[in-house]
Amino acid sequence: MHPSPRWRAALPVFRPLGVFFLWNLATWGVILGLVLAGHALAGLAAAVVLFAVYLRVYLLRVGRPGELRRWATLRLRPLGRDAAVGTLTAVPVLLALAWSLGEVWTRLVPVPPESFRPFDELTRTAEGRLAVVLFAVVAAPLVEEFVFRGLVQRPLERRWGPAPAIGFTALLFALVHALPWVLPMHLLLGVAFGFVVYATRSVWAGVLLHAANNSFAALGIAAEPPELPATVWRTGVTADFWIALAVLVLASGVARGLAGRLLRTGHARRAEAASR
Repeated sequence: MHPSPRWRAALPVFRPLGVFFLWNLATWGVILGLVLAGHALAGLAAAVVLFAVYLRVYLLRVGRPGELRRWATLRLRPLGRDAAVGTLTAVPVLLALAWSLGEVWTRLVPVPPESFRPFDELTRTAEGRLAVVLFAVVAAPLVEEFVFRGLVQRPLERRWGPAPAIGFTALLFALVHALPWVLPMHLLLGVAFGFVVYATRSVWAGVLLHAANNSFAALGIAAEPPELPATVWRTGVTADFWIALAVLVLASGVARGLAGRLLRTGHARRAEAASR
């Protein structure tokens, strides 16, 4: 059985995903191997070289044929004042959404604690924590937004339309993180990053939101992670659960209004550009 034309249109996006997967394997393999072997600086230096080569040669295609086309696909455009303000406003809203969803989810589903500590081996040393923070706050927002919101989502928007493209890309984004117990949280983040990039027509909105989210997540690396709460099936519905649920509902409403504002900003920007 052959895939439908709709799904055949999605097949080319799996090539950049394959390259992204190989880069991740090489980078984290180098970091983990050298840091745990006591060669932290060598591990960080090698990982930075891999990151720079991947970014310059494959993602940006600097000095190679198709460079400008690649930059257009990645949406390497300035944010603009209104879009930047809207994206910055979205940061606390997304953090509230992510926190409340995580609280509600972990009280309904018995999530294994290691799902929130995927880099536990690395974070046992100061050098390992530095490596995780640098790549979570700098490398991951750049690479993942260029790959998922640029090389994957952008072509799918042309073939499927924005909503299916954002949803499908967010699902791929969540699956690639290989943490099934916390998939809803990654799916939420994928939708949020994909939407702001589409609304503002600039990948930098996704990079900014992604970096802000990862920065707050990285704060927990330096501290002992808290114990996950018991589920409501064991303790009954507690006040903490109702508070988290209320924050989730309230933040969802605020996010909806902010999404409309970002879309209007993007439409106004495109109309202004078309009139020139």
